[in-house]
Amino acid sequence: MIIKQIYTNCLSQASYYIESKGESIIIDPIRDIEGYDELINKNNSELKFILETHFHADFISGHIELSNKYNVPIIFGPHADTNFNSINKEDGEIIKLGDIQIKVIHTPGHTLESVCYLLFDEKNNQKALFTGDTLFIGDIGRPDLAVDNNLSVNDLASMLYDSLYDKIMKLDEEIIIYPAHGPGTQCGKNLSEETFSTLKEQKLSNYALMFKNKTDFVSVSQKFTSST
Repeated sequence: MIIKQIYTNCLSQASYYIESKGESIIIDPIRDIEGYDELINKNNSELKFILETHFHADFISGHIELSNKYNVPIIFGPHADTNFNSINKEDGEIIKLGDIQIKVIHTPGHTLESVCYLLFDEKNNQKALFTGDTLFIGDIGRPDLAVDNNLSVNDLASMLYDSLYDKIMKLDEEIIIYPAHGPGTQCGKNLSEETFSTLKEQKLSNYALMFKNKTDFVSVSQKFTSST
């Protein structure tokens, strides 16, 4: 199994190439797909899927170009309404890749369609979690970007609390957290210089994972936002 983080400093953005038994996927690709082409060709792998953790407001994704070039589906989580061909996966669905599996975990809060992808290794052990903008290293995703007439910041912060505390924090503490952004992004303001970590380390150091109850978490939701 190969997990490769492709980090783009100018965007403070991380995408991921994952491979098992000659099959590969790409998570949250950026617009320039040349680097992914090189990995696919170098490893002689067959690209099977493109996975998006959510709709990206801060950079242009390369998912459509990759999908067209390799004739592979684009996968989103629940509630993602696109104007291009894509597949919606529900909470708990399994995506198989070579000898490994990836579980879709619906984690609304940053956006309604946000998902995390939980990777199980060849022995079916929890290995890594690709968290998109739900959980960063040292911070969490802003709960104010999907505000509309039907949803307030508090509504989204409440959803984000449930996603973090009822789903992510119950996973194996040794899993590696791979987020979609590092320091410099406008999606959070307390991000670490590190671009990956373990869940155990985040429980000890990430302020957003230290609240005792939802009320306190939601009451300081403005702390999680930053001006654009």
